[in-house]
Amino acid sequence: MTHIVNSRIIRVLPLMALLTLLFALPIAAQEVIRVTGKIVSKEQKMPLYGVNITDVPTGRKMATSDEDGRFAIDVRSNTTLRFSMIGAKTTVVKVKNQNYLEVELAEEEMFLNEVVVASKRITDKVMPEPTDIEIKGNYAYIRTRVRVPREMFSHDTRLVMQPVINNATQKQLTLMRPLVYDAHEYNRTQDRLYNFRMEDKAPSGDPLAQYVTIKTDTTREEGRKNDIIGYSDSIYLDNVRDEFTCDIYMAIENYRRILYRDTTIIARGTVNPLRWLEYSFGSAEMNDTAYFPKPETQLRDSHGEVNLRFPVGKAAFDLNDAANVAEVEKLRRQIEEISSNKDATLQALTMHGTSSPEGKYTSNLTLAQRRMNFAVDYLKKQVPEEMRRGMKFKANAEVASWADVTRLMRADSLNDEAAQVEAIAKRYASRDLQSRAMRSLPFYKSTILPKYLPQLRRVDYVMNYSVFRQLTNDEIRALYQKDYRQLSRFEFFKLYRSEKDPAQRETILRQALEMYPSFMTAANDLEALLINRQAADPEVLKPFAGQKAPEVVNINQMIALLNTGHYTEADSIAAFVPENDNTRMLLAVTAVLNGQFDDNFNIVAKTSRRNELVLLLAMKRNKEALELSKQLPDDEALSHYLRATCLNRMEQPLEAYEELKKAFKMDPSLKRTAELDGDVNDLLLDKQHNK
Repeated sequence: MTHIVNSRIIRVLPLMALLTLLFALPIAAQEVIRVTGKIVSKEQKMPLYGVNITDVPTGRKMATSDEDGRFAIDVRSNTTLRFSMIGAKTTVVKVKNQNYLEVELAEEEMFLNEVVVASKRITDKVMPEPTDIEIKGNYAYIRTRVRVPREMFSHDTRLVMQPVINNATQKQLTLMRPLVYDAHEYNRTQDRLYNFRMEDKAPSGDPLAQYVTIKTDTTREEGRKNDIIGYSDSIYLDNVRDEFTCDIYMAIENYRRILYRDTTIIARGTVNPLRWLEYSFGSAEMNDTAYFPKPETQLRDSHGEVNLRFPVGKAAFDLNDAANVAEVEKLRRQIEEISSNKDATLQALTMHGTSSPEGKYTSNLTLAQRRMNFAVDYLKKQVPEEMRRGMKFKANAEVASWADVTRLMRADSLNDEAAQVEAIAKRYASRDLQSRAMRSLPFYKSTILPKYLPQLRRVDYVMNYSVFRQLTNDEIRALYQKDYRQLSRFEFFKLYRSEKDPAQRETILRQALEMYPSFMTAANDLEALLINRQAADPEVLKPFAGQKAPEVVNINQMIALLNTGHYTEADSIAAFVPENDNTRMLLAVTAVLNGQFDDNFNIVAKTSRRNELVLLLAMKRNKEALELSKQLPDDEALSHYLRATCLNRMEQPLEAYEELKKAFKMDPSLKRTAELDGDVNDLLLDKQHNK
């Protein structure tokens, strides 16, 4: 079954259609409506990219759907639209004055057994040779040759082939580099007719220009009439342990239409014997004391607000006012609490006052600043003299705006009144004129003056202090239970290193990284814990691993990458890990998983007979592999599976299938693996063996 590619797809429609779109004249405005919509696959309901939308009455191509399957076009209100793409059944929709269309395209079997070229009926096909998907590191390699019948490819045609990797495990499709094969006349004529250079990219040139090969006699093998085109490309795989197949979508076009289209499977599975390689590496916590956190002085801030009441026009607040006394006492207690901590040192006290906007702006600002200066001088006296000496005392002030008034009014749903305040504020640039005009509002004295202006008169404070402490484990645990965010790096370190429960230890480590994202020791120790419980996460150490990282960090990151199937990335980290007795096997396994066998075969092969066999298969030393497979234990399903692989490679399919049946009987789950294993799945397709 042909798959509909629901990701970014290379268009293969004739370029004439594209240029028709670019240079099309608009239709009369009074007969045109704007139509938007979305195109999805009928089966999966996924957005379809690259669907061609054509106005049926005019034959004009109007647009192509984007990556989200969406489009927007201007068309006649009574027109009919055709939606088409390779791999899908063409759908025709009548607009009927609709401004939005939701279109579903069904998958289509696209096999064209006969086409007409120059009035000659032929029954041949473009035939890519079957191949295997070979895995090295995290790259899948596709190599094939394509036979193009001479009678199908005239002087004014183009062949486009789009290989698609199908991740059968995740049910995802990924496009590889397309192959574009131009007849010489087609390529030359494009330049002449359309006045653009073929090598230029879209939109000024051919969108497929970078992929074009121009037909020459060199593409024809000696003694053959057909053209033979070679194709080789690779693609990065996020998860190399998934199973993959490969299809090729093909189309031959001239300037006006598609003459031929087809889809063929070139790889029914993945050839990846290294999937069976056995390895296991233990992780390690940070043991270099140079990277252990040290007790440190911590800078803290204490924020608050005091509601001090000042007499109108006065800079000093009434010290006999009970409300003022209570507010000052609240602040004094906080100062006392900090000063009573033998490990704490007050650094600074900053007070910030805000006055309401009525009256003259300069007078308000001056008064607000004087009030803050008075408040700071008064509160300064509340700080013990021995603590006061090293402290900084600051005061600043500002005048609130009328926009602050409207914000408060809108919060109370007084939208009409707020709009009148806004209108005055916009009318006058001067704050003084704004204040004067506000007094004329009918609700100024009844609402603004008594309710909202007092809310803008506030005094905020910030106390800066430092704390140096070295708590016992019990004290750290008590502080952690109260609020883990108060712990220092050193305290987190002591806490999680003393925690015996792995789950709780992981929780503490994640909280430590939440508070201190650059805490490398905690990140390393978390990754070590995750590796040990088979839940490696390479993202944990990703910010730290590399040239400047300690050896243990790079080792743990390599293990995490290997355990999650990111072999290529593990190989990049290997460059920063020195070879020694502790790392030799890790480096060798990483190397062979990335196809580097020469200097590492002996190191890995000696770990087990199975590993040696797997390496031989990966190196295509099939005869040696077959002999070694006879030594594998017969009571293990994988022994029979690997033996079947060896026999099949040595063209002994009957014997191979018998071994495969033994493997399935002992472990039925291997049948699913075999269906997408390029080394053995042909045995399952053989009807003779499936009787």
